[in-house]
Amino acid sequence: MGKRTAKKGARQAPLTADRLREGWQGPAHTRIRLARPTDAEGADALLHTSGDGVRIIPVLRGAIEDGTAASALLDGLDRGTKAFHTAAGHAFSSLGSGEAMTRVCLTLVAADEQDHVVGALSVTAPGTVITMAEKHGYSPERALALSLFIAKVHALAVAEPARGQGIASTLLKRAWQVYQQLGYFLLYGSFEADRDLGAFYTRHGYTVLGPGESFSLERVTLPFRLAAGDDQRVFTRFRPRR
Repeated sequence: MGKRTAKKGARQAPLTADRLREGWQGPAHTRIRLARPTDAEGADALLHTSGDGVRIIPVLRGAIEDGTAASALLDGLDRGTKAFHTAAGHAFSSLGSGEAMTRVCLTLVAADEQDHVVGALSVTAPGTVITMAEKHGYSPERALALSLFIAKVHALAVAEPARGQGIASTLLKRAWQVYQQLGYFLLYGSFEADRDLGAFYTRHGYTVLGPGESFSLERVTLPFRLAAGDDQRVFTRFRPRR
């Protein structure tokens, strides 16, 4: 009897914290997994080489190094969305806002056969959205809670020798899988308008806006629009309506 194959469109098995830590076999003999304390320096240096010249947010790098980053996400993957919200709420009430938000940030790496970081993706809490919500009258606590539903693709980079093999695509796919399982409504980010990245994000289900163009947050019941500068293009991916 031949092997049974999964039907196209079949639902994926839910992720677990152990699976995220252990990772998956990725393209070009890499391992796609959650960043470990020993990955922080390499991931930070790699992200800095991207066209945007970004770094891992310092408080997040510290959380990666001490093993507390993404802890609320890990709770949620093992015990469900309610546990995720409880863990994040505890962090929001007991820690400073910067440190608390590291618990819902996701840093993934692609490690080669020597365990060197050759790809990195940093997804963070939506700082701009939180700031704008406060300006529109949201309490700091209510604004911070938006981190449970919206996340920002802060940076994505692959080392030059490893490019063109699907590593960036796999990092982006796994990040979406994590946040979708935890009930997020929106992932968004931006890139420099002179970089040819629109087709890449479009292929992965994101809507790419024109330079300086804004988008409405009405779908997540926020009464304002979000935009980057005239030299930036925003990309968005909303959770499908059911």
